[in-house]
Amino acid sequence: MGDPPEGMLLTTSEVAGLLAVHASTVKRWTAEGRLASHKTEGGHRRVHLNHVLAAARERGIPTFLDAFHPWEANVWLAVQQASQRQDFRRVHSLSLGWLSRGETDLMGRLLFEVGRHPHIPFTDFLDGGIRGLMVGVGEEWKGGRLQVGEEHMATQIVLEVLVRLRPGWDRLGFQPNAVVDLLPVAVVGAMEGDHHELGAQSVRILLEREGWKVYYLGSDVPVEEFAAIQVAQVARMVCISFSPRNTLPDLQRAVRVLGEFYRPRYPYALALGGSLVGMDPGQLGDNPFDALFVSGSVEEFLVWTRSLLHADEVGSYGRPS
Repeated sequence: MGDPPEGMLLTTSEVAGLLAVHASTVKRWTAEGRLASHKTEGGHRRVHLNHVLAAARERGIPTFLDAFHPWEANVWLAVQQASQRQDFRRVHSLSLGWLSRGETDLMGRLLFEVGRHPHIPFTDFLDGGIRGLMVGVGEEWKGGRLQVGEEHMATQIVLEVLVRLRPGWDRLGFQPNAVVDLLPVAVVGAMEGDHHELGAQSVRILLEREGWKVYYLGSDVPVEEFAAIQVAQVARMVCISFSPRNTLPDLQRAVRVLGEFYRPRYPYALALGGSLVGMDPGQLGDNPFDALFVSGSVEEFLVWTRSLLHADEVGSYGRPS
């Protein structure tokens, strides 16, 4: 027999993390022969994933892999590849395979586990995991391997996963009002005529995880509504996502309309994110905003957003008395 695939042999720390026990417990089990293991040439102990799962079942210890039977090994390798290398190809392959077979629950569970993994930056999950997956979904549809309905299912699954990844999603009103009033405020949505809200939803949740209070407007939002909500909620930032169907003139019009509604008493920064990667904000014309940013990736947007908070004290974003 050949050597096990890379990633199937776990360190004692990985075993402890998977089983939610202390590493010393794992070492004791291996020393007592209760958990099969072997040592590398360097003297490091390794345990095959199959032995770990067998030990978990024997002791009644649940793991996140249980829900994926009989795909436990595939999921483990996918999550390890994403967390250790920021490589989401296995995640995409599993997700697309399950989508084509109608096993959408497994697809959603996998994306949720990857999205909440402590060693996968949320920006990497959004840029590499979610965006990369949806590109793959689009390619499968163009190639005739997925139906339109399946493409819609994929979008809905991702939206549901993103909502579950919101901080405090299962505890509405989890922050005291005194705390919420001190948070920087943002208005987020998708441009008028754009019915795809994955980009806007991703930005919403990223900002919430960064400590912003977000007023989320959803898809197909008239530009005037962004301006109205910004004034009403004294938002520090307005974020508008757009899809490939939106052109440079569409963005120029949005900036012009927002400029007409701009109130100096309620200054804010404007962020546009979508398909026009590398576009110079200067192409959008003169504007009155504190800052104007066109983002091609979530990581770029996050860096820019943090620079806004660094420029001012958080308390200054509160509503005027």
